[in-house]
Amino acid sequence: MAMEFVTLSSRMSSRQGNFIYTFEDGRVIQRSHATVQDDVRAACTALISWGLNAGMRVGIRAPNSYLWIVYDLALLELGAVTVAFTDDFAGASPKDMRDKYSLSLLLVPASERGNHPAEDTYIVGLGADNAGARVFDLNPRYERDSSDNRWMVFSSGSAGGLKGLLLSRKGIEANIAGLTGAVGPRPDDCLLLFLPISNFQQRLMYYAALWYGFDLIVTEPSRLFRALKELRPTILIAPPSLYEAFETRFDNMLWWKRTAARLAAAAVGVLPVDAVREKLARLIFMPAHKMLGGRMRMMVTGMAPIKRSTLELFVLMQLPLYETYGLSEAGSVALNVPGARKIGSVGRLLPGIQIEIAEDGELIIHREHAQALGYFESAPGENEQTFIGGSRIASGDIGRFDADGYLYLLGRKKEIIVTAGGEKVHPEALEAEIDACSDVARSVVFASPGSPSISAVVLPKHPMNAEAKVRIKRFVDELNERRPSRSVSQVIFTDMVFSRENGFLRPNLKLDRKKIAAHFQPISEAAVA
Repeated sequence: MAMEFVTLSSRMSSRQGNFIYTFEDGRVIQRSHATVQDDVRAACTALISWGLNAGMRVGIRAPNSYLWIVYDLALLELGAVTVAFTDDFAGASPKDMRDKYSLSLLLVPASERGNHPAEDTYIVGLGADNAGARVFDLNPRYERDSSDNRWMVFSSGSAGGLKGLLLSRKGIEANIAGLTGAVGPRPDDCLLLFLPISNFQQRLMYYAALWYGFDLIVTEPSRLFRALKELRPTILIAPPSLYEAFETRFDNMLWWKRTAARLAAAAVGVLPVDAVREKLARLIFMPAHKMLGGRMRMMVTGMAPIKRSTLELFVLMQLPLYETYGLSEAGSVALNVPGARKIGSVGRLLPGIQIEIAEDGELIIHREHAQALGYFESAPGENEQTFIGGSRIASGDIGRFDADGYLYLLGRKKEIIVTAGGEKVHPEALEAEIDACSDVARSVVFASPGSPSISAVVLPKHPMNAEAKVRIKRFVDELNERRPSRSVSQVIFTDMVFSRENGFLRPNLKLDRKKIAAHFQPISEAAVA
């Protein structure tokens, strides 16, 4: 049965056998879906007592918690509009947020409520007493949002700034139906979410869990590995960095142990019976299987490019890791699934999705009900450039299909490098070639402004190993000989990990190429001089 938000609460009320697990005061707390719905009703009563009406906008600025989910569901049930603020708004003034986004209420952690004046009755602490809480009386009243728009979310733009999107109920229902139709959730499944649920993809997944009736774990990154070990999920959605950490751990083993494991796993991989292959692989790679809980049936990644060597290692370990592709504007687009996958592709299109490839290679996505209705905040002209009419969305991604219908992403339209010979090069393609070197942890290529020469910033797996740097340089030189028209003229070694903390990764975990180029370009120019 396709999902319908209008009947979500009634489905939850009847379920005693499926649970939400959270960590509270260091303990695991288990609540049935029926208990969750009881708490949602109590939250609805509180919201109504504070003066909330359908169509009002309510901001939530808080870390992952059980009450985040409860109040999100309550706002949905009351017909209010949830405005989920990401970490980018951590230092923003509540008054500025209220005025800019026409908020009637702002929900914050209970521990934060005391930091704000008592007379600011529109600020409500999740789990706090909240005596005297009252909606902010907007004057003049803003126009009530459409009944199809229940969410306002923020996403990282391709230029590094934030975009604000209005999401569609019909689009989200269609997205969940297509995604779950491909994955086939089971009653005994258990989904682990640890990324911020202010990111709408995470909420999309817990809506699916509550609708289809399977277990859900909601935690924060600091408790991720405890949750994996103790609660043993079957489905995990995570950025490439998590899975690449397993490869790093494997690479740090003694060389003879790595070699023995690879040889044994390769022999196991040709066995004809799936269950036998998995059982033997568990013995060979026991630490990795235990770290993931031992019950994993599907792991998904796709927020940024993942190294091919990482995917190949997971195949060797008989651990089910699949790439996917989606965007906030359209929803989930393509997915590799058990029995239908190709390493390097992002899978086949999900039901209800059509793609046309423009003359310049850009993917134009068509869906009857897209996830987003449009932007409420974006760079000038971006709304018209993205939502191009006829239920079509210009993705900004360049891609191609193979003969079997698998989709391959080649790079971002705005990030193409033009070489001295006039050849158009996708940075991701060059980086994938360099990353194939066993000594490379991560590489980023860029072209200096006004110069056709290409530089590569390389983070070695062992930054202090001089011999490894020599091997990397030799590897790049060999690549240059094979394709001289797009050769890398300079390799810059670094020991800096690309992260959100140093600004080299955007909030969506994709590389901020402009910042990386700005940081390393002076080093490149100094070396040439």
